Amino acid sequence: MSEVRKSISNRFAKIEGHVRSIKKMTDEERSYEEIMLQVAAVKKALQSAEKVIFSEQMKDMVEKGEYDQKRVDSFIK
Repeated sequence: MSEVRKSISNRFAKIEGHVRSIKKMTDEERSYEEIMLQVAAVKKALQSAEKVIFSEQMKDMVEKGEYDQKRVDSFIK
């Protein structure tokens, strides 16, 4: 597995743990404010992972000579 894929996998493992902790917070009836702060953190982490994945996809497409605006647009949507 490449270093980039390991990094992406590690990001998702952290996100997974974070989501589990949000569920636990919900079960413990913690405040909605606390829960929403954690949800926002997970959203940010997902967006960060998405940027890395998108960037790697674009690099792969260019390296392989498969760059196609339709494909790029499909990843953006």
